[in-house]
Amino acid sequence: MVNKFTWIICSLILAIGILGAGYSVGKAFYIVKKMNRSVTVKGLAERDVKSDLGLWEINFREVGNDLVQLDQRIQHDQELVVTFLKQQGFTDKEIDRTQLKVEDRFANVYNQNISQNANNQRYVVTAGTRVRTEKVDLVQQAGQNVDKLLQLGVPLAFDASSLSPNPSFYYTQLDSIRPALLAEATQSAFTIATQFAKDSGSKLAGVQNASQGVFQIMGRDTSTMSSDWNSNQNALGSIEKKVRLVSTIVYRIR
Repeated sequence: MVNKFTWIICSLILAIGILGAGYSVGKAFYIVKKMNRSVTVKGLAERDVKSDLGLWEINFREVGNDLVQLDQRIQHDQELVVTFLKQQGFTDKEIDRTQLKVEDRFANVYNQNISQNANNQRYVVTAGTRVRTEKVDLVQQAGQNVDKLLQLGVPLAFDASSLSPNPSFYYTQLDSIRPALLAEATQSAFTIATQFAKDSGSKLAGVQNASQGVFQIMGRDTSTMSSDWNSNQNALGSIEKKVRLVSTIVYRIR
């Protein structure tokens, strides 16, 4: 009888222990689930800016069989281009001559037909002038007058292999607006998260995780649907640009 009574007492204690453990596990699970509630939002900040640096290359090419004569013609072309640029308003400090390049077409082992034809010119000499200036508006304006060089007989050359716009424009003052854009993007994310919490009957309980994001410089009228490559090319060819930052922040909610 005593043994039976003892067995009942032990069973009750064991059952109470199992229930207590189950309750503790369930409560802990509930707390963990509650603590893991979060919302991920993206904050947007944009700023219209104007380029402050312009790069412009004017290349020209002469073809012939006499390198001495070709050099003289190239030097003459160079003088015409430099004179043109100075007339447009650029200074000597903003003008730089690029390296001379000489191609011997007869040395091309992959195209023997060129060397076998006596009418073909052997040498191709290419040179150029580079403008680097903060006068971005002047670069754009002068580029519209480049036909004057053709009228002077300068054999302009255009590099079809280059995918970068010419002239190209750059914005170099990103550091001066970086803090303000980051603050705007953070505030934008907070506003969105606050509205979400309000609509869902929750409250924000602090930041769980955050990613600053990447500062993008694009053309002012570039579509957000443009590819990264197209966006970059549009930005380089445009004086007016847009700086965009998208920050991602994860907020805990309760």
